[in-house]
Formats: sequence, C-alpha cells, structure tokens
Amino acid sequence: MKPKAICYFIIMLLVTGMVACGGDDTEPESTETETPATTASQPAEETPTLGRDIDFAAEEQAIRDLYAVYATAHGDQDEDMLTEVWLSGESKDIFTAWTFWAGTFEKNEGAKAVSKAWAGIFRLRGGDMAVDITYIAIDSKGKEAVLRGAYSWGNQGGDLISALKKDGNDWKIRAIDYTNGNFGKQVKDLIDPAHTFGEIEEE
Repeated sequence: MKPKAICYFIIMLLVTGMVACGGDDTEPESTETETPATTASQPAEETPTLGRDIDFAAEEQAIRDLYAVYATAHGDQDEDMLTEVWLSGESKDIFTAWTFWAGTFEKNEGAKAVSKAWAGIFRLRGGDMAVDITYIAIDSKGKEAVLRGAYSWGNQGGDLISALKKDGNDWKIRAIDYTNGNFGKQVKDLIDPAHTFGEIEEE
C-alpha cells in the first residue's frame, strides 16, 4: 500500500472513531415525566351533619321547662307570663284552637288574638293546670318542635298537640290545639325529626 493511501486510511479510522464516540459525553434526556400532585392523600373535607352540634337532651329539657311555666301561668291566671311563653307576631301560624266556649270549636290566630282569648277564658275558668307530656319531636336544626300530652285544668281536661319554635335562643309556643285534632289537623307533626321522646299513638 502506498504511503499516501495509508495516511488517508488512518485519518478515516480516526474520524470514524471520533464520530462513534462523540455522543458519549452527552447525558441522555430523562424519559421520566413529572407526575402531577394528587389530593388523594389529603383528607376530604367533612360534610356538616345537621344536628351534629345540638344538645337535643338540653333542648328537650328547655321545652319541658317552658311548659312548666305555661302551666303555672294558667294556674295563676297570669296573662303577662302567658304572653312571655308564646311566640310574638300576627301570623296565622300562631294560634290556639279549643272548645272551651260551651263546646264550640274556636281558633284564635295571631299573638294578640291568642292573648285576648286567654284573658276571656281566665274570667270563666281557673284552677291549677298540669300537662303530662307524652311526646316531643325536634327537627334537625333545633328550631322547630312538636309536643303532645294530656292536660288537666281545673275541671277541664283532654289531649293537646302543640307546635314550638325557637325565638333567638329561647323556645316559644307557636300553636296549641286542645282538641287533639278532632276538628282537623291544626298542628302538623314533623316529617323527619332528629330527636324524639315517646311515640305517637296511632289514631
């Protein structure tokens, strides 16, 4: 082989070797992709449960205490005390229903009419009142309640159904049906109460 040809051959080998080794110094691109952060490990926010923070036993006792004052007001024929335990306002949802006037059904709507009706009844009737509470239901928000019981007042007695409502932090009587629903369902029961005492007797 001629010297000139040998030189070309050696140069070709060197160039080929450099090309073949030229990529060794370059780091290969990472094939890993960043995985987006997930919230799977984070605790899910709890959905508030209605009634979770309500002390239903305390609410029930407050309703019983209210009815004790209510009974005392009747025994003392104290119109002012009676007004205090009733919800104020002139809505038709505030009422009394009874047959105290010679057995005739009467419904007095609005706080003023209720107060006036009791003033008239107090001139005719008196005596100690007692209410034997047989059922209490309270809604999940602790704002509405229904009470059933047997009452005796002097020589008068029977079953009553009452609706109560929270007025600020205090329970107030919204309505009472002293006829036990004998003249139509004046007071409706709570559909799905969160707390109950006793049971409704099937009619």
